[in-house]
Amino acid sequence: MDNRGQLLLLSGLLIAMGVALISLYLTTASMSGYRVSYSPWDLPYYEMRMALYESTRAVKLYGDVDEISEFNKNLSKIYAKHGYFLVVSVSNVTGNLYKLNLTFKTDRVELEVNKSVTT
Repeated sequence: MDNRGQLLLLSGLLIAMGVALISLYLTTASMSGYRVSYSPWDLPYYEMRMALYESTRAVKLYGDVDEISEFNKNLSKIYAKHGYFLVVSVSNVTGNLYKLNLTFKTDRVELEVNKSVTT
């Protein structure tokens, strides 16, 4: 009887330690997987979307290439203060059709977006 009780306690202890190690391993793996999946790129998704959104909005609001260019220079200065390189150029294709070209650069990514905007 004595050996069975010790074996039962030992196996219970081993199972408890195994469950604790597995849960610790899964927690660590899930946290490191989250960091690994996002850290190699560090893409500023929000900043890229907002640059395109604000530039499109400026084209629709102003409708004049000179005013839009002034707005985009200021937008580029704001992004430069945050460590991003943004170049926005606008050209008038026809009366109310504008071609918008955005170049967004960081130390790891270079993105160029071409978009046609009608006012």
